[in-house]
Amino acid sequence: MNCTKPAVFSQKQPFHMKLLRWSCEDECKYDCMWITVDAYYLDGSSVPQFYGKWPFVRYAGIQEPASMVFSLLNALCHLTILVYRSKVPESTPLYYVWHGMAMVGIITWTCATIFHTRDTPLTEKLDYFSAFALVLYNIFTLICRVVGTERMFSIAFAALALIGLYFYHVYYLAFVHFDYGYNMIMNISAGFVNALGWIGWCFYHRQERPYVWKCVIVLVGLLALLSLELGDFPPLLWTYDAHALWHAGTVPMTLLWYSFVIDDAMHKTVLDEKDVKKMT
Repeated sequence: MNCTKPAVFSQKQPFHMKLLRWSCEDECKYDCMWITVDAYYLDGSSVPQFYGKWPFVRYAGIQEPASMVFSLLNALCHLTILVYRSKVPESTPLYYVWHGMAMVGIITWTCATIFHTRDTPLTEKLDYFSAFALVLYNIFTLICRVVGTERMFSIAFAALALIGLYFYHVYYLAFVHFDYGYNMIMNISAGFVNALGWIGWCFYHRQERPYVWKCVIVLVGLLALLSLELGDFPPLLWTYDAHALWHAGTVPMTLLWYSFVIDDAMHKTVLDEKDVKKMT
């Protein structure tokens, strides 16, 4: 491809490719990547990553179509909060906490959708920063569930500590060193803390709350899916890589998590109603 005449390239470029900001240089890199992939195949060698990514077949200008679709599905799953709103009284503890999780989840997975549509330094940072925000918010929900939202000082202290950790993480990646390994360690560590905390809570309440099996399945399922992130492999059909399958697996996990959240809220509502009947 000849990039010495930008005006000619711009006239021939489809509108959707312009919209996704595919430059002539980007097109050259994409075409050269597949020429190189073919050469590796003919040579019988293993196909390497290019610019830190596996080769992906583009669809309508979308850079990683499978991950993009699954990220969008994950964002839509958080709209299950509307089902929560229709079933759970506003007075229920954690009512607004779970609304916060839905909002952070929608933002996070929307950023992931944008990033997998078109990988740029800005969309990459938005994806990484929002993902860590969701991980930390999950820890916040655990603290709220264990401590109770009525203990405002404790909740406020925990929130400030998590916000401080989040801004330190963002500052380090944005202004010190964008370290992929460090980001992975931070996310995995926070995820393990959250999983162990919720599993401990489930074990403690397993007798009076039979629905906690949903929570356990989600946590164990997410930990199992994490192996996809740690054990990467070349994409199947140049479309489905380990990261895309990780995103696919989190879709049913998110729906089951909301089912657990609704059951937990309804359990509290039923207990409150029984207490009222006893008093009357």
